[in-house]
Amino acid sequence: MDGLPTPRRYLAIFAVSCGTALNVIDGAIPNVALPTIARELGIAPSAAVLIVSVYQLVLVMTLLPFSALGSHIGLRRLYQCGQCLFIVSALMCFFAPNLPLLLAARTLQALGAAAALSVSSALVRSIYPAAQLGRGMGINSVVVASAAALAPIMGGFILAVASWHWVFAATIPLALLSLAVGQRSLPDIPAQQDRYDLPGALLCALTFGLVISGLLSLSQGESPPTGLSIVALGIVIGIVFIRRELTETVPTLPVDLLA
Repeated sequence: MDGLPTPRRYLAIFAVSCGTALNVIDGAIPNVALPTIARELGIAPSAAVLIVSVYQLVLVMTLLPFSALGSHIGLRRLYQCGQCLFIVSALMCFFAPNLPLLLAARTLQALGAAAALSVSSALVRSIYPAAQLGRGMGINSVVVASAAALAPIMGGFILAVASWHWVFAATIPLALLSLAVGQRSLPDIPAQQDRYDLPGALLCALTFGLVISGLLSLSQGESPPTGLSIVALGIVIGIVFIRRELTETVPTLPVDLLA
């Protein structure tokens, strides 16, 4: 079937839009709360920045591996699992009493966000018929841009009326709504791949993780030799990763698409 029938199509794009919005919002909304969090947890401002950096780093490291996993276990299953993990980890952020536990919760939250975001575009392609695919992609793009603009406004409003903990819990109702509507409306696309490229997924995560960590280290004034060494190691692993993917029948990164 080419796309979903209406009104199921509208419910499905609503579910995906909600999920996309909350994942984008939660990546940016803590920015405005960092000074407050640093003061109340008794940590240095530079340490508080990790609350945002860890989320973004884990998100970038795992988007491609999760995208390949979606083809292996099914798009809807991965999307819904990502939303569940996001909700649980948001609650963990809300109750976190110190920075280490907050960072652990943010890591899990980023994994949930990556799982959902990695398959959102593929879900949109299955929701809309080919003739209307541009409309679906346009809606998704507008949601991403609007959520990014809304995040600091939401964060400022929450801090004006409540504690910083609510910054992390604000998107839970939206996540629950996305989960409930998606369970009834998202297309159940069967898995398309029998084998998952686990070594490729690990190499991919290492490549992005090391390169970005090294660049972050350099930007924060750490030892240049250390930062450059981390970046160089990431590049070497990236070369190994790409060479391996060229010979894989089910690659994590379809290198031929970049040619």
